Amino acid sequence: MTEKMVEYKDSLAFIFWRNPEQKGSVLKSIGLLDKIRGLSKKDFFLYLMIMSIFLPFYLFLALFALYLIGLLVTGEMKGIIKGLAKHPVLLFFIAYSSIISIVAKNWLGLVASLLMFLFLIFFSFYQKRLTHAFFRLILQTVLFGSVVSAAFATLEHFQIVEKFNYAFLSPNMQVWHQNRAEVTFFNPNYYGIICCFCIMIAFYLFTTTKLRWLKVFCVLAGFVNLFGLNFTQNRTAFPAIIAGAIIYLFTTIKNWKAFWLSIGVFAIGLSFLFSSDLGVRMGTLDSSMEERISIWDAGMALFKQNPFWGEGPLTYMHSYPRINAPYHEHAHSLYIDTILSYGIVGTILLALSSVAPVRLMMDMSQESGKRPIIGLYLSFLTVVAVHGIFDLALFWIQSGFIFLLVMCSIPLERRTLVSDMTD
Repeated sequence: MTEKMVEYKDSLAFIFWRNPEQKGSVLKSIGLLDKIRGLSKKDFFLYLMIMSIFLPFYLFLALFALYLIGLLVTGEMKGIIKGLAKHPVLLFFIAYSSIISIVAKNWLGLVASLLMFLFLIFFSFYQKRLTHAFFRLILQTVLFGSVVSAAFATLEHFQIVEKFNYAFLSPNMQVWHQNRAEVTFFNPNYYGIICCFCIMIAFYLFTTTKLRWLKVFCVLAGFVNLFGLNFTQNRTAFPAIIAGAIIYLFTTIKNWKAFWLSIGVFAIGLSFLFSSDLGVRMGTLDSSMEERISIWDAGMALFKQNPFWGEGPLTYMHSYPRINAPYHEHAHSLYIDTILSYGIVGTILLALSSVAPVRLMMDMSQESGKRPIIGLYLSFLTVVAVHGIFDLALFWIQSGFIFLLVMCSIPLERRTLVSDMTD
C-alpha cells in the first residue's frame, strides 16, 4: 500500500484516539464503533449509561437506577461510598439540602437532594474510571448525539413528528411549547443550553486534533447545533453561546486571530438571534421581561421570608402559593433561585465546595499546552453564568449531567500530560 493510500485510509475515520494499552501507538483507521469495542466491560456499560442521556428523562432515570443497582450487586458501591469522604463539604451541602427540605415539608426538594447524592455516587465512579482517551470518546459521542438530536429538532420544527408528551407522568408536564423544539429534553430552554454545551465541545475537539475529518465534523456539528438552538427559539442561549465562544477563543488562541474569530462568532450569533424563527420571539421581549421581573420579585419576596436557611431545591414551586405568585417550577434565575432554595448558609456551602476544582484549574492554567481544556471549562461556566441570568436550565437532569461529564474531568486533565491531549 502506497504512502498516499495509507494517508487517505487514515483520513476516512473522523474520530481517533490514543490507546494507552498499546504503549502510545496510534490506532489507525478506526471509527467510533471500533473504539467502543476496545472498551473494557466496565467502561462499556458506563459508556452506555452516559449515552442514555439522549433518551427521554424518565427512561434515563430508569437506566440510571438500574446502573446504580448494578454497582451495588457487583460490590463496586462499597468502594465508591468510602471514597465520598474525599468530598466532605459537598456531602455536608447535600445533607443540609435534605434537612431543610424535610423541615419545610418540601418533598420534591428532598427528592432533588437525593438525586444530588446519587449523582455524587455516579460521578465519583466516573472519575475513577475516566482516562483521557475515554473522555475524548465520550465528548465525540455526545457531539454525534447532538447532531442526531438537531435532526429530530428539525422534524419537530416542521411538524413532521409529534413532540414527546409527558402528561402521563403529571398534568403539569403536558406540552407547553408547541412551536419550539425540545427533542427529548422536556423543555426548549433545557435543550437550548445543551446545544450551547455541544457547540463548546465542538470548539474544543476542533482545536485539539490534527485530523482533517474530525475538524470537518466539528464544524458541521457546530453549525447543526446552531440550527437546533434556533429551533428552540431560546433568546437567552444566543448571548450565552456568543460569550462562551469568545471566552474559549481568547483563552485558547490569545492573538489577533482570536479577535477576528470572535467578531465572526458575534456576527453569526446575531444573525441567528434575529432570524425568522427567533425574531418572532424577540418581538415579545418587553412582555417577557415584565413576566421575568414579576417572577424575580416573587422569588426575592420568598427569600426574605427565610433568608439564612432556605427551604431546599425547588423552593419557588413549593412556596409560591404563600404569596399568591404565579406557578413556575423555579425563579427563572440561577442566582435568585440558588439563594432562595438554599439561603445564605447553603449558598456559602455550595461556594466552598467549588474551591478545590477552581484551584485545580488555576494550576492547569500555568501550562500553556492546556489552554484548550481550560477554555472548555471556562466556556461551560460562562454559558451557565450568562444563561443563568434569565433561566435555571442547568438544574435539569440531562443538562446538569452533561455539564458534570465535562467538569468532573478536571482532576484527570490536571494529571494528563500535554503531549497526550491531542489526536
